[in-house]
Amino acid sequence: MPEINEEWAKEQFAAAKVRVVVGKSVLKLLETWKELELKPDHAKSAVEVFSKLALNHALVGPAKDEVWVPVQPGFLKVGEQVRVMNDAFSDSTGAMHNGRAGIVVAIRHGDVIIRSNDDKKPFLDGVHYSPYKLERRIK
Repeated sequence: MPEINEEWAKEQFAAAKVRVVVGKSVLKLLETWKELELKPDHAKSAVEVFSKLALNHALVGPAKDEVWVPVQPGFLKVGEQVRVMNDAFSDSTGAMHNGRAGIVVAIRHGDVIIRSNDDKKPFLDGVHYSPYKLERRIK
């Protein structure tokens, strides 16, 4: 991996007005980064995967024959296949909900209530989601 210039990084933090706590955290990550022996293409992939997982975003994508579109409130029906967007939640609940698929069992007061059908644990039954956090399978 190319050598990381710590002074240059600190200059970048100052120029971008990065908060001190964020800058210190990044410097700690860069220390670990220097220890890795990655080829440039692997480094790019590692950063992409890390940035998603660090925010509890799912890595799963649609199967080759599936097409998913964002849910539009008012155009969803009970019985339709939906999934939680990969980046719907960035807090600790994201690991349990992001990327999960299920069937719409009810729509109440603007919430979409689903029952999971993706064979992942924990089984989700009667979980409420905002329609803006969901995608609908159209194919």
